[in-house]
Amino acid sequence: MNPWRAAWEASEEGVVLFDGEQVRYLNPAAARLLDTDPERAAGRPAAFVLRHHRLLELQRGGGTASLTLHGRRVAARALGEALFLRDETEAARTREALEQERRYLAHEFRTPVAGLLALLEVLESGPAPEEGKRALALMREEAERLLRLVEGQGQARTPPWRLDELRPRLERLLPGARTLRWSTPHPVTAGRDPVFQVLLNLVENALRYGKPPVEVRTRAPAAGVVAVEVVDTGEPLADYERLFVPGGRGVHAAGVRGSGLGLALVRRIARGWGGEAYGRRLEEGNAFGVTVPEGEGEEDA
Repeated sequence: MNPWRAAWEASEEGVVLFDGEQVRYLNPAAARLLDTDPERAAGRPAAFVLRHHRLLELQRGGGTASLTLHGRRVAARALGEALFLRDETEAARTREALEQERRYLAHEFRTPVAGLLALLEVLESGPAPEEGKRALALMREEAERLLRLVEGQGQARTPPWRLDELRPRLERLLPGARTLRWSTPHPVTAGRDPVFQVLLNLVENALRYGKPPVEVRTRAPAAGVVAVEVVDTGEPLADYERLFVPGGRGVHAAGVRGSGLGLALVRRIARGWGGEAYGRRLEEGNAFGVTVPEGEGEEDA
């Protein structure tokens, strides 16, 4: 065996050699991508072995292409009487995962950054000293939360606490949140930062797509579990589960700016602490919520 052939046999890149319109040789990697037997392929017409119009175009005219072969993402490159095939399936999945993370992070930052800009406008307007101090304190608090978010902190269990502790922060970032009704007697033990991020997304959705009044409430559907829900009185939806898929948006979202990532992010956060996210129809309106580990406190009536 010549040294080139030995290298090709061990290569992870597919190699197909042609003699005119016939296949002269293909290595094991190419055979896997083309779903063929290398011994039977040798000597056969290229059209029978390649079985893809784009590969045939490359074989005859040269160039590069990205295509799907038998469910695998493949980068193809033709050079002279050789065709090189590289399986990029895993690399594509990695790129897609990284891009999804980028979109999630951008979504998580959008509202907090808007809140920080609003506080900067307060400072630029020359407020009274006490008001300026409050604005600076709020900016520091939110900046520290965003830093914890970037560093992946804040998911750990905590001593029991009540959700209404988050009310002032929520109202600072979402002015419409000042109209919310609160009924949250059940303490929880999930981290404040992730619970706040969940509430921020659920409340923002309810204010944007639902109808008032909007209520934040808790209930205890099972021992050791608290359901944290944001309820509105909008028209009941037909398919709640679809809204938790990245990019999924309801019919009422037409014409309203949004990424379709909010509820997908809510589900990811909830599963991070061992809970779940859901939507359900009410007699009048909709409830979107998450299940959270319960702390010691009042029981559901």
